[in-house]
Amino acid sequence: MPCAYNCILKRLILLFFMLASVGAVCAQSSGTITGRAVNKFTQEPLPFATVYWKAAGFGSMTDSAGTFRLKKSFRTADTLVIRYVGYTVKYIPIQATDNGTPLFVQLEVTMNQGVEVKGKLDRGLVWWRHIVAHKPANAPGHYDTYHSELYNKLEIDLANFNKRRWERSKTLHPFAFVIQQIDSTSEQTPFLPVFLSESISDYYVSGAPPKVREEIKALRCSGIKNESVMEYMGGINQKVNTYDNYMYIFGKEFVSPVSNVGDKYYNYKGLDTVMLGGQQYYHLAFTPKREGENLFSGDCWIHPATWALQKISLSVSGVVNINFVKRLDIIQEFSLLNEKEWVVTKDKFIAELAPLGKEKTTFIGRKTTLYQHVEVNQPYITQKLNTNKKKEEVVIPDSALTTANDFLAQHRPEALTTNELHAITLVDTLKSMPAFRQLSNTVTFLVDGHIKLGKVEIGPWYKWISRNPLEGMRFRFDLGTTAAFSRNLRLYGYLAYGTKDESLKGKMAVAYELPGNKGWSMLSSYKDDLDNLQRGFNGEEVSLDNIFGQAVRRHGIPQKFIRESEFKLALTKKFPQCFSMQGAVSRSIFTTFAPLPSHKLFLRPGDDNSNVVNTEFQLKLRYAPGEREIRTFRKTRRLRSNLPVTELTYALAPSGILDSKYNYQKISVSVSQQFRIPRWGQVNYMVYAGKIFAEKVPFMLLQIHPGNETYYYNKEAFSLMNKYEFFSDRYAGINIEHNFGSKLLNVLPFMRRTGLRQFWNAKTVAGDLSYANKAFNHMEFGGYGMRSLKGNVYTEVGTGVDNIFKFFRVDAVWRFYPQSGSASHSGNFGLFGSFRLQF
Repeated sequence: MPCAYNCILKRLILLFFMLASVGAVCAQSSGTITGRAVNKFTQEPLPFATVYWKAAGFGSMTDSAGTFRLKKSFRTADTLVIRYVGYTVKYIPIQATDNGTPLFVQLEVTMNQGVEVKGKLDRGLVWWRHIVAHKPANAPGHYDTYHSELYNKLEIDLANFNKRRWERSKTLHPFAFVIQQIDSTSEQTPFLPVFLSESISDYYVSGAPPKVREEIKALRCSGIKNESVMEYMGGINQKVNTYDNYMYIFGKEFVSPVSNVGDKYYNYKGLDTVMLGGQQYYHLAFTPKREGENLFSGDCWIHPATWALQKISLSVSGVVNINFVKRLDIIQEFSLLNEKEWVVTKDKFIAELAPLGKEKTTFIGRKTTLYQHVEVNQPYITQKLNTNKKKEEVVIPDSALTTANDFLAQHRPEALTTNELHAITLVDTLKSMPAFRQLSNTVTFLVDGHIKLGKVEIGPWYKWISRNPLEGMRFRFDLGTTAAFSRNLRLYGYLAYGTKDESLKGKMAVAYELPGNKGWSMLSSYKDDLDNLQRGFNGEEVSLDNIFGQAVRRHGIPQKFIRESEFKLALTKKFPQCFSMQGAVSRSIFTTFAPLPSHKLFLRPGDDNSNVVNTEFQLKLRYAPGEREIRTFRKTRRLRSNLPVTELTYALAPSGILDSKYNYQKISVSVSQQFRIPRWGQVNYMVYAGKIFAEKVPFMLLQIHPGNETYYYNKEAFSLMNKYEFFSDRYAGINIEHNFGSKLLNVLPFMRRTGLRQFWNAKTVAGDLSYANKAFNHMEFGGYGMRSLKGNVYTEVGTGVDNIFKFFRVDAVWRFYPQSGSASHSGNFGLFGSFRLQF
């Protein structure tokens, strides 16, 4: 028995090892491969892409994260095929799948042609109609209050550059170490991460009244210290909503594929129907009907139970009228917060800019926003928003900067890639290098015009030398302090000398801003120089005090000068509600030169001073709702909203104060606004009016209607009106311009690729001058060419073409006014050019 038992046991053991060996062989022959399919440009996963073996004939689909798992082919020669609608098909030989590592498959978008619609009742069009019909219920933002924790990440990469040229360049040779940080996962199109910012914040929104509050808990920006710029690294500038009928990107209007009028612009194609997590989803593709219009190509996934978007991908490429943008992609994802509320869970915006040309070095910006812990209509949200001092407020405590690294490490919702880790320190490393500082200063000098020398700077260089009929050759030297001297106090000024009049001129000024972001600022200045900038609305005229000044002047028009010696003191307070108030006092001494009337005509008998002397007190109120500012050390750039901006100015000049000889009061008001007309571009207008309560006031203190004596177009001046041609003591006018882009030009197919844009504008003013002021200024009684509008209406209308070679604009202008035979003017028609950088 023991022998029999042992024999049986040995046979069982032998059978077990034989079965184990067969299992191992089978397992080896039937192994699996894993991988991930993504969009090559955006790096976004491609859900429900088809993955299969071409010869073996079996396959699977990627999941919602773009990953797949598939058995290996039993064929020795086979090809793995990855397909996704609107993308190039990817073929991978079986040998490339044997290295044991997960596959990383990048597919290129090809969906830039219209999809074919064979029937009037194509299911894609039916799906689109259902989406539009259910937009009021599904579009995020219809709740009363909203809160989420935002994670924002902005990365900027340098792409499409020549590595060998970089290595051979003497200028870039000191930065050769940067080449080692180039992304190694895409050798065919390498890119270099150069900047990364991250922030985590609490974001609060209410619909009525509209308020936004963002409290930043952690913020890291490589190389950026400007607080007004850092505000844009958060979420308060998130404006993209794919449910809107029209989306505004880089200042251009795009028709959304889920717009109420989308069927007039897009072809729709119903694709797959898939099941995910027990839920059914429809896959819808869309492409533009016509080339050259601001439209998207892309696809979306629809939740048919509610007809809401679960994910939408928008791509802009090819013939779209945005300057310097080579490629643009937008991805937005949504999820159900409860049974009825859909909220945004992810925003991704990727743009590739090609300022040097599409085949040259480009810049890729990637902005990702993740929304977590979303809650709506909770009492604490209203309590937070009630602490706002203005409609939109960003709070950046010191702790958000000092503890950013630790906080981000603990709360970052997704890990940083190797490239992003390189970008964190790259900017700070470069800024510490003397070679980089020298290169940066050179570029700043050429573009900005200034040379920084530690705590002081000189420039701009283009004002160092110029020429005019009064001064002959004019030499000028500017000197000012930098932020290294003080961020709140700025000292600046210049000296100028003319070789013909042999006279020294100049300016010195002190600008101070109270620390702590309290809104108080002060300016004190003294200037004794020719008035190169005429007295107009906002000093927008191109100054002739530069090396190019005389080159843009129109011939045959005498240049006119007033020398003004002015002391000015101004105090400004900016309030949180987008309201500002400025009080100023100035004392001016005027000296005029031919062909203007001599200043001595305005002196009273017995005047000791041989010049016109005036002292003025001024109060200016400004209300600009929704306006935001980007502040740099020398300038403040205003980013206006689509709401009207109102300015009211009152001035009082009492005689006898500081030797002033004139007594008057002035009041003026203006309202300006920019807004869009859906599908018909942008409108800008300014309505203004004013009155001067006085008699016998010299012309330089009256309202001088701004003229233009150059070939360069000035949006606030009358192009065909000479400087110092018309004066008023009561007036009203309107300036309006309508830019409608390529709307009409695109009707002609051969014009769609030119990128040209059209506009029309009109400027009109009515004014009059009292008889006493006419007589006192010898208007229409002498040969000075100065006159009153006499209650008539002066009008200029114009049209033209913009975006010529991406930079230039040409205006054709016609003048309409009751002409006088004795008065000389610039003519009734003129062509003007201008230059501006725009998308």
